[in-house]
Amino acid sequence: MDKYGFFFSLLAAIFWGLTPVVEKLGLYRVAPIVGVAVRTVAIAVMLIAIILFSGQLKAVMSIDARTAFYLILGGVMAGLCGQWAYFKALKYSESSRVVPIAGTYPLIALITSMVFLKEELTLAKAIGTLLVVAGIFLLR
Repeated sequence: MDKYGFFFSLLAAIFWGLTPVVEKLGLYRVAPIVGVAVRTVAIAVMLIAIILFSGQLKAVMSIDARTAFYLILGGVMAGLCGQWAYFKALKYSESSRVVPIAGTYPLIALITSMVFLKEELTLAKAIGTLLVVAGIFLLR
């Protein structure tokens, strides 16, 4: 992994580590689906502004149908279905327990990447996956 990959991975981890606390605070008075809707609208408004001001509208408009399909499907799966399930879990349980379980997505990603993308299972990936699963059992 190059320095940019590491930096942005670490930055994502920081944002994702802080986010459950903020979102749980936001879910005290609203239903999880309302929380997902408010979050999604805010993101959409910000993204539209960024696309318009950065001159990326032409790039967005030139996306082919297959690319659009996969990006939309990923958005529905993660941004709607996954986020709704995650918000439901946060609303009714401790974030310190929800996050590790929801954080097992690397296991799902590993398996599906091997099946659909023909990615190789390395020793490091296998050990990392086992550590993730072990962490779930320790925190449940």
